[in-house]
Amino acid sequence: MAIESWLNPDEAADLAAHASAMIDAALVGTDLSRDSYWAAVRKGYNTPYNDPPRRKAAAAVAETIPVILDEATPPVVAPVLAAAELRAV
Repeated sequence: MAIESWLNPDEAADLAAHASAMIDAALVGTDLSRDSYWAAVRKGYNTPYNDPPRRKAAAAVAETIPVILDEATPPVVAPVLAAAELRAV
């Protein structure tokens, strides 16, 4: 069944006039003109539903910072890392 099947051709002009009057009434308190309103409607209608794919970011260059440790100072392992190692075993 076609969507337009509930419309009588004789009523189409009256319905269009009524819809135009409602749009004009809605635009009265705004700074929009009919042309800018319909431009926004067309833009929204023609906008794809899905976001465009994101551009790949440039690969970040990791800086290496040399760290000098004393032989007398033992390396410190964070408690969280130590706990993770125990759980992994």
